[in-house]
Amino acid sequence: MASDEQEWRLSLMRRLAERDRREVTPFKEIILQNNRLLDNVAQLKADNLKISVENEQLRVAFATGGKGNGKDSNAAQIAITALEKKLLAQQEELTDLHKRKGENSQMIVDLNLKVEKQQLIVKEKESCLAEQKTANNILKAEVQMLKSSLEELKKLNNTLLDEHTALQLAFSALEDKLRGVQEENRCLLERLMRYKSKDADKLNEENESFLRKRSDKLKRDLEDAVREPNSTLPRLTRNSSSHSQHGLGDSDSYDNDNDRYSSDTGGVDHCQEAGCGPELDMFSSPNSRLRDVLCHSTTKPDNPSTIFMKFDAHENESHAVRWSPIERVLATGGADRKVKLWDVGKASPEPRAVLSGSSAGINSVDFDSTGSYIIGTSNDYGARVWTVGDNRLRVSGKPEK
Repeated sequence: MASDEQEWRLSLMRRLAERDRREVTPFKEIILQNNRLLDNVAQLKADNLKISVENEQLRVAFATGGKGNGKDSNAAQIAITALEKKLLAQQEELTDLHKRKGENSQMIVDLNLKVEKQQLIVKEKESCLAEQKTANNILKAEVQMLKSSLEELKKLNNTLLDEHTALQLAFSALEDKLRGVQEENRCLLERLMRYKSKDADKLNEENESFLRKRSDKLKRDLEDAVREPNSTLPRLTRNSSSHSQHGLGDSDSYDNDNDRYSSDTGGVDHCQEAGCGPELDMFSSPNSRLRDVLCHSTTKPDNPSTIFMKFDAHENESHAVRWSPIERVLATGGADRKVKLWDVGKASPEPRAVLSGSSAGINSVDFDSTGSYIIGTSNDYGARVWTVGDNRLRVSGKPEK
């Protein structure tokens, strides 16, 4: 700090010396000449006064001594003439000196004005220097503060780096654990699919066996009805009743999987296409009565026909819809390039969030198994993943990327 102050003091002294050399040196000779002229004027005034006194004395002496000899009077006259010439020369020189004195005085006035201007400039420079010094001190304080802040940020950065390293290690461990769990889940899913396939095969075999037995029994009943036309209706009615009881008691799996069997055999729609009615026609042919028995035995419940809730999900077309696996939340996607989440737990739907970021219409949406993430595909050949908790876009990918 002391060295800095000493440097600016020396710099200030050098600048002042340079200013004196630039502003004073050109006029130094003029000032000295003016001083010499003033001295010469004073000396000439004294000589002029002395000569005037001598001249007056000579006049008095000439006036009183004129009555003397002619030689002395001529000498006095010559001396007076010489003194008068000398006086005239001195007066001319004095006039010239007065003229030069006036010029020098004007120059001094001009120089004084210049000096005053320079003094004003010096004052402005000094005030500017003081302001710069104050600003310099402020900047030094700011630099010191920024240095301390930089040190704190470095320490914080090191701490964050350590935390990031620890989190990265934890993430790697959790990722390995996740891969293991996913592999175990895949194995379990494969086993489950094998078990389901075996169950489906077993159920199909039971259904085929049941259908085969019932078809054989119906054929036998039909043959009996053809051989005995008078007792056709009671026999068919009795056989169908007994057959229904037999079908209900034959296999519990058939009752549990009635929907599956109905879908395999065509269900109600298939029966209606074949010409089945709601009641048996006693005057129909044996084949038609057999068809009626089959239709009534394979009837399943009607499809849902009542609308529980209806609302406008998007501005344009709605292309995709998916239920959340953990709560009563519905995700929809449409041509307006948005994925919307709706809370349908109440009587009317309530919008929960709008997920944006797609550059084309949404084609399909789906949740993960935990309901924390939602994925959507769009017409721009891209797939995007959002988090349900904070509604932020996490992953955005396209095939070329």
